[in-house]
Amino acid sequence: MKKLPTEIWVGLLLLAASILALVVSHERVIGALAENWDLILKTLGLTIVAVGISVVIQYVVPDNFAEKYLARTELRHRIRYSFIATILGILTPGPVYAIYPIVKALKIKGVKNPILVSYITGQTIIGPARIPFEVGLFGLKFFAYRAVLSVGMGVLAGLLYALLSRRWPDQKGSVAPKADISARAAESTDL
Repeated sequence: MKKLPTEIWVGLLLLAASILALVVSHERVIGALAENWDLILKTLGLTIVAVGISVVIQYVVPDNFAEKYLARTELRHRIRYSFIATILGILTPGPVYAIYPIVKALKIKGVKNPILVSYITGQTIIGPARIPFEVGLFGLKFFAYRAVLSVGMGVLAGLLYALLSRRWPDQKGSVAPKADISARAAESTDL
């Protein structure tokens, strides 16, 4: 029997906890859902947009994109890749949970983890929705300093991830580049 992925187990656990909460305290759960209905719809909408973007990435970005454009391993290239990923993360709108389908699509296309870490860090630390608030409340100079520091932190996060993963390699995740999947499938059919 095939082992279920961790995300399926977590989903089932959350579903069971929700059903238990609904049985134990029906009125409170319905009241909480009613109070937060607008937030639920907004969250669902953003998630649908993110999944849509990830589907577009699957069809638009060529399978050899990472091999062709992100394969150089010299330090200056790693810094450049992390810098670009951090900037793209900063420019990606939406809450952090909505970017994970995009990150997974990029990983499937072969983008390495250090670059993904820089992307997530850029989006998490700054994000475009915060810009008008920070400029309006604290001034342009405050935001400019924070933006420079945030880009540096995103690049540093990617580089540190690469350094740490040399010492302690990350285990193979559930998402592998398509080329690896088809190669493993071909190997498994050989007798």
